[in-house]
Amino acid sequence: MATRSGWSVRNSDKHRSSIICGTFSVAENNQGDKLEWESKYPVAANLFYRIVKEHNPDFVAIERPEHGVRQFKKKGKADLTGKEEIVSTINPAALQLTGIFGAIAGVCQIRGIPFGTIAAVSWRPVYFGKGVKPPEGKDWKDLAIEYAQREHIALPSTKAEQRDAAEAIGICTCWAQCAIPEIKWMQERFMALRTGAFDAKRRAVA
Repeated sequence: MATRSGWSVRNSDKHRSSIICGTFSVAENNQGDKLEWESKYPVAANLFYRIVKEHNPDFVAIERPEHGVRQFKKKGKADLTGKEEIVSTINPAALQLTGIFGAIAGVCQIRGIPFGTIAAVSWRPVYFGKGVKPPEGKDWKDLAIEYAQREHIALPSTKAEQRDAAEAIGICTCWAQCAIPEIKWMQERFMALRTGAFDAKRRAVA
């Protein structure tokens, strides 16, 4: 989840090539005005609600937002001697991720759809394979695009959207590894979905 978030819908009974994906953005409103902070959250809820209403998912897998905000060093103003000060700062955009997550989680709760979260460090080894890392000059989003292309999954037209949508495919594919909130009905529904998917796979193999 970010200002532009990737989304993906998969029917487990069909081949991966049937996966549908795209992105939605909370950068601007319908009039093209830039959205700031709290304005982004109801817009995210509305856009996500439209996806849910159209596809009616049984489960929603969400990449887990970080529970803290990373600090990094940057050069500050120079002092009287001309020496630049090194200061600690954060990425303000990272603070908005929890708000966007809350908007999406709220839609799931109201619609009665169980959801779970999975960290990037957890779904990537499952999706790409243990020990796989992006080669020099590429990143994880590049690998996700290549995977989607190999599986003949239709991606959005622009490279920027492809990068987010392709990673969403990986997250949705790894739904069974998600951590579920401590909400009884969600956990029960999740276990029923996992059991049903396992049984279906076992019948297909037999």
